[in-house]
Amino acid sequence: MLNRRPLVPFLLLFFSILPIYSQNKTIDSIETILANRKISDTTRINTIIAGMDNTIMLSKPHVAYFNQLLPVFTKGLAMPKLHPKVKRKYQFAAGVYYYNTAKKETSEGNKNAPIHFDEAIKYWKESKDYKPMALAIVGKGAYYRHIADWPNTFKYFFEALKFYESINNENGISTVNMEIGTACIAQQDWNKAIVHLKKALPYFDVPESELRKSDRHSLAVIHNNIGTSYTRLKNFTEAHNHFLKAYYYIKKNKDPQAESIILVQLAQSSSELGKPAESEDYLKRALDLCNDDISKQGVYGSAARINYKNKNYDKAAEYGELSYSLAKKNKNINSQSGITSLLYKIYKESGQYEKSLKMHEANIVIKDSTNLEASKNELAQQELKYQFEKKELQQKILQQKKLAAVTLEQQKKVTAVKLEAQKKAALETSKNKLAQQQLVYDFEKKQLNQKLAQGKKVAAIKLDSEKKTAVKNNWLIAVSSVFLLFLLGAYFYYRNNKQKQAITVLEKNQIKQKLLITQMNPHFIFNSVQNIESLIDNKQNDEAVVYLGKFSKLTRQILENSNENYISLEEELEMIENYLSIQQLLYENKFKFTILVEKEIDTESIFLPPMLAQPFIENAIKHGLSNTLENGKIAIHFYLKENKLFFEVTDNGKGFGTSTQSSSHKSLAMTITKERLVSYTKNKDFIVQTDNLIASNGMIEGAKVVFEIPYIYES
Repeated sequence: MLNRRPLVPFLLLFFSILPIYSQNKTIDSIETILANRKISDTTRINTIIAGMDNTIMLSKPHVAYFNQLLPVFTKGLAMPKLHPKVKRKYQFAAGVYYYNTAKKETSEGNKNAPIHFDEAIKYWKESKDYKPMALAIVGKGAYYRHIADWPNTFKYFFEALKFYESINNENGISTVNMEIGTACIAQQDWNKAIVHLKKALPYFDVPESELRKSDRHSLAVIHNNIGTSYTRLKNFTEAHNHFLKAYYYIKKNKDPQAESIILVQLAQSSSELGKPAESEDYLKRALDLCNDDISKQGVYGSAARINYKNKNYDKAAEYGELSYSLAKKNKNINSQSGITSLLYKIYKESGQYEKSLKMHEANIVIKDSTNLEASKNELAQQELKYQFEKKELQQKILQQKKLAAVTLEQQKKVTAVKLEAQKKAALETSKNKLAQQQLVYDFEKKQLNQKLAQGKKVAAIKLDSEKKTAVKNNWLIAVSSVFLLFLLGAYFYYRNNKQKQAITVLEKNQIKQKLLITQMNPHFIFNSVQNIESLIDNKQNDEAVVYLGKFSKLTRQILENSNENYISLEEELEMIENYLSIQQLLYENKFKFTILVEKEIDTESIFLPPMLAQPFIENAIKHGLSNTLENGKIAIHFYLKENKLFFEVTDNGKGFGTSTQSSSHKSLAMTITKERLVSYTKNKDFIVQTDNLIASNGMIEGAKVVFEIPYIYES
């Protein structure tokens, strides 16, 4: 019977790279969100993962998305004193990145894949995302299956299976059994493959209306692989039934490429069951669905094999030549090797010896071309040999061609016998290891069941003993209960007193903070009202109306924020800008102001106590610029240094002098602000730095005030 083994890896590969079906979000909306640099890390992580879900697994867009996670979680995990929930979010993102990196490396045959699977397992374990962690363990097993390391393959598959069974996760159990079944197919252990693949089916035992597109795809893969296994066991009736089920589910998904492959499987099983007309119909339907040369080449090759088996040599040769032509066009060396070998047999058995020898020669050249670096000299010698043989065969072409074909067939048989013996030995070793792994798993399961049974017996004995002694111990239980209630009452009384004390301290602190704020607010309001009165006295009614509007807005902001312990930096900046605009109007634009916030500062995520900066800005305007009639400058600067937030105000006025009024005003502002800062930071040695700005000629050209602001960062 014709050997169809080359078809199996192709089917497994095809079904392993089909897309993961995406959510309903659009890529455009995701890209719009990611373009906003001010979004929080949590939002960015969620948006990147949503983008991955909207792309095909390991496609260029998918890889581009998960690569964006690296700088986000690297920066996040380096931050000190992270909230546990925020830290777990960064750890989850790290697991997603390393898992997808390992999956990509598995498909590329990169040896770093196990290292990155381990990284994903570590981060997901730390973030307590145990289901994704088990998925990474399955992925590690799939990598070792990819390189045919069977002991490690089954080690990690069974490790994941134990975890899924411990939490009774049917989806995970189904997934791992599919992976184990696929590994058994690669080992050609068809019976065990069928057992594990059938264990994957119960998860999908739901009403058909509840099946998702991805569920139908999984069912098609499982039934196709079960059918392939039954085909190897020559149980063609069961194989055909499972291929029909696979076709039923894949047709509902409207996936022409997958449908075409399963139709080829149905054509082969129909041929084995002695139904050539039905087989021909399946092949025709498969060919109609092909929309590229690779698919057509596969279908033509299958048609050639089926017709060869049925001894329909003319059609077999026709389909074989079509497949060979497409394989050469696609530069698919493996397919060329397989189809030339088939055409050699077709032409030989149909008596077309010239074409048979031609295909035999083509097959030898193709095999040699797969290892050109190692066999250039051998290929040259082979070509010379063929030229010599062609000259020798001119007189007795039919007899010598037959003899060459027979000799070649014998050599191939000897080689095939040796290769088969080596393959069987390797398979037997790996099967024994799989059987050992299965025995360990079964033994551990039996031990667990025995321990559970023994535990139940011991519990029953203890319960019976307790019942017999219950009457004698009632008085002791009563006394113990009274004593326990007394202890609990004392504990709750003690804890209640401690909570009351803590609440009292907290209320005192809050009252102190609000008193400090109100201590400053009347000072500012008095000056502002005095300025409005001055404008009205000077009959500057329009200016007074504008100033009154801005003042009312600023007053509303102060009243709203006075009840808040913290406001965002963005709100503080808005209040400062409003305040400076009012003062600029009042002083008839004798000064200009600038407000600079460093780029790395996220004004929406940083929260600070309200109105800390206002006394120092007021001091800079009223006293720093008191001798300035025009071209005054006030510069406000917020910046980060060693993860500390600093406020700086500078002016180009007379600087800090010895004036009694100036010193008194400066002292009052510093005293009020220092009390508030000490209340927030609990640091009695808090320093407000004041300096004069000195020009190159040694003259004072302004003043600068700098102090650190306590803040809270919320991502």
